[in-house]
Amino acid sequence: MRGRECYLGIDLSSGGDLTSIALLFPLEDNRVYIWSHSYMPELRLQEHIQTDDAPYGMWATQGLITLTSDMYGIKTDYKHIVADLGEIIKTYDLKVLDCGYDNHNAAAFLADLESVLDCNLTEIKQSARSLNDPTIDFQLSVKACLVEYDKANSLLTWSAVNAVISQPNSFGEIKIDKMTQSKRIDPIDAIIDAWKLYFLNKTEVDYDNAADEWLKAMGGDE
Repeated sequence: MRGRECYLGIDLSSGGDLTSIALLFPLEDNRVYIWSHSYMPELRLQEHIQTDDAPYGMWATQGLITLTSDMYGIKTDYKHIVADLGEIIKTYDLKVLDCGYDNHNAAAFLADLESVLDCNLTEIKQSARSLNDPTIDFQLSVKACLVEYDKANSLLTWSAVNAVISQPNSFGEIKIDKMTQSKRIDPIDAIIDAWKLYFLNKTEVDYDNAADEWLKAMGGDE
């Protein structure tokens, strides 16, 4: 994906949990490639291995989780994550088109994020009304085999298996249900934030071009 355009999604932890970032790369023929990475304070590792019954230690060894030591190794080190993200963008010459984030826990994060990103920072409201269309589009894209990813990323696979759709609201709208999750879905949450930006961009209509095509179809040139 070196040199490509992408959308960035970020799911922030509540203080010492898993924080995940996801990069979504639009490809040809409506395909996308998804890359994700997660972070955890190193002194919280054993705690979360036990409470979540998940092999975080193995995932850290495999390079799927970066263990951070600043903030006493207890709290999420946002500055480390931002610096790491800036290095990834620079190393692989990426063009981040937009960054989607959940506003929860984001206040101390945004100023640092703006320093490494040359794009808009877009708050993604975590309501069913906001996430219904991109969630359904993501589901259908997965079923249509349009989503490519690193199959060695077992943390991402684990997160996807854990993700459960909420009951529809009064308007029939859905989203991934965060409230009833017993296992973490942070990488998928980050992907959905990026997917909403991708979804909005790919469904924008070029009305001038559409009008020209309609006139041609009707036999007119003006």
